Amino acid sequence: MNRIFYLLTLLLSLTSCAQQYNIAGNSSVNSFDGRMLYLQVASGFQTSRIDSCEVVHGRFSFMGPVDSVVMAELFMDNEYLMPLVIEDCNLDVRMDNMGQRVSGGPLNDRLYRFLQEKERLDNEYMELSYQEMRMMMEGIAPAKIREELQPKAKKLSARIERLETKFIMDNYDNVLGPGVFMLLCNQYHYPILTDQIRAIMKKAPEKFRNHPYVKQYISTAEENMVRLQHITP
Repeated sequence: MNRIFYLLTLLLSLTSCAQQYNIAGNSSVNSFDGRMLYLQVASGFQTSRIDSCEVVHGRFSFMGPVDSVVMAELFMDNEYLMPLVIEDCNLDVRMDNMGQRVSGGPLNDRLYRFLQEKERLDNEYMELSYQEMRMMMEGIAPAKIREELQPKAKKLSARIERLETKFIMDNYDNVLGPGVFMLLCNQYHYPILTDQIRAIMKKAPEKFRNHPYVKQYISTAEENMVRLQHITP
């Protein structure tokens, strides 16, 4: 009897020490209730769903084992919602009509400080579009509008690019570097090499270069650039 009790105690202690993620979420978006959420992880250009749950009365949760720290994406059905890092800790996800945020764990905190700063700059850039429309409605000449707004747009675009590039370079050695690189590249319809991507890869260490997504993206982008050179007269 004592032997059985000892074995049960040992099993429970090993289970409690196992690494696992715990994600507790809260949503104030009424249309989310009753819908399914999925955690997806990318390997190269392929993605796999590792967990799922239903939003019930604005609440949802994920829990599972952690073999390693990975960058993941939260989807509702096939609709992309937000990125997050699956770490061995308790994570809190908040979603409302103003946006989404993950807190808990050093990498998630670092990621969302970056995303908040990028969102602020993106909003400034978007405001220039609204300003352009207002100026057009006021009858201001297109040449005058370009003269006033183009320098501001170029300056903001450069600031956004520097922010993205610096963040990836500062995180070459962890999952945030390849993860944000993937978010950056997803804005293009197909893999291409831009000046920004070339700058990121120029200083990238082998660990970053050999990440499955980075390696496959760069290889495909180089092939696409060769094809484009053959097509362009």
